[in-house]
Order: sequence, then structure tokens, then C-alpha cells
Amino acid sequence: MVTVNGSYPGPTIYAREGDRVIVNVTNHVKHNMTIHWHGLKQRRNGWADGPAYVTQCPIGSGGSYVYDFNVTSQRGTLWWHAHIAWMRATVHGAIVILPAAGVPYPFPKPDDEAEIVLGEWWHADVETVERQGSMLGMAPNMSDAHTINGKPGPLVPFCSEKRA
Repeated sequence: MVTVNGSYPGPTIYAREGDRVIVNVTNHVKHNMTIHWHGLKQRRNGWADGPAYVTQCPIGSGGSYVYDFNVTSQRGTLWWHAHIAWMRATVHGAIVILPAAGVPYPFPKPDDEAEIVLGEWWHADVETVERQGSMLGMAPNMSDAHTINGKPGPLVPFCSEKRA
């Protein structure tokens, strides 16, 4: 399983509206990869958007790339993910864009905040699942479970959490 800094899902990135975000990605797997900042408006920095072979060449095995972009006129919780083949199944996380310093939220301040990252889990090698679908000319098999913050929940028989 490919992870980011040993985490699944990957780390949450926090920024404020108007911030410059710099993320250094070093690829330690044998496959090419990129990171796509899903939903983030890439104004004047489209080369940092992440679709492989569209806005950037993929990061080769052992290579690094520095994503450098500005967060402009946008706030909220978005998603970042690998943007090449099957790796988006495990290489993803949240990016939280807070209002600029001194600017209030456009709604009453919540009592509490938490990031919720939804994902899918295959109880198989996702690369093999994708390859099988491609060989048959079909989409890959449906996932074995959906995840919330990387956990499939207590109703899944292969859940890693102990139930009381």
C-alpha cells in the first residue's frame, strides 16, 4: 500500500486564504506519480494542478517536485490525491483553507471542527484490481468497503479495529 509519510489517509494541509502553499513531494515508489489539488482554483499557477501529462510531467521514482501555489479567493475543506492510475486509492488527504487572518467565517463559528476524508478500500492489491478491469475493458471491481478517515468501520469483516 502506498502512503504519504506512513499515513493513510495522508496528512491534512492547513492554509489561509491568500497564503502561498509549498509542498515538496519525493516519490519513493517504483511508479510515476503526481498530486492533484482537487477543487483548488489554480490561478496563475496551473502547472501545480497535478494531472500527469496534462499540466505536469509525472514525478519519476526517486524524483522530487515542489508544488508551489497561492490560495486565492477560496476557503473551505478540499481534497488532494495522487493523479495517476490506481494510486489515488491510498494517496489522498484533506487541504483546509481557513479565512484570511482577521476575516470572520461567513457563518456562525461552529462549536467544533473535524476533517472527514471519505475513501474506498479494496481487500486486494489495487494495481491488480485496476489491471484486471483494463484487460476486460471494464472499470475496476467495486471496492470492498468505504472508509471514513481511513477506517472501514465495524461492520466490515476485515476491519483492523477490535470490537468490544
